[in-house]
Amino acid sequence: MKLIRLATSETVPLEDGFLWPDEFSWKAIEQNQAYAMDGTLHIQEGKKKSGRPITLQPADPQMGWIKLRELRTVLEWSKLQGENFRLQFEQPHDSRQFTVKFNHQDGALEATPVRGIPAVSLDDYFNVTLRFTELDDGD
Repeated sequence: MKLIRLATSETVPLEDGFLWPDEFSWKAIEQNQAYAMDGTLHIQEGKKKSGRPITLQPADPQMGWIKLRELRTVLEWSKLQGENFRLQFEQPHDSRQFTVKFNHQDGALEATPVRGIPAVSLDDYFNVTLRFTELDDGD
């Protein structure tokens, strides 16, 4: 898996040990139901054009790692307003790509050192949870 900054084509590799726990819980259709005075049910619905959450979290503590060097890049990218990114899966069975923004409303990034102590090298690993919002046509 990798995260690509669309403005510059810079790429950060992401380990494949992430789960996408909210993949199937998003409702693409928004619906309101109300009853009229005579008891008739009125249903209004519409399809959402964007906004699907993509939360990537470690499948377990031994997975979902990222080196401090890449983590710092992702952190800096998360601070950029107006930037869009491509999240690209690279599994034999899954090569989907999504245009995304960091989801700051729910906390775009969480990271803890794998060894439980402060990093001593840019090659030290961190467990990371990343939160994105999928965009339609990148806007």
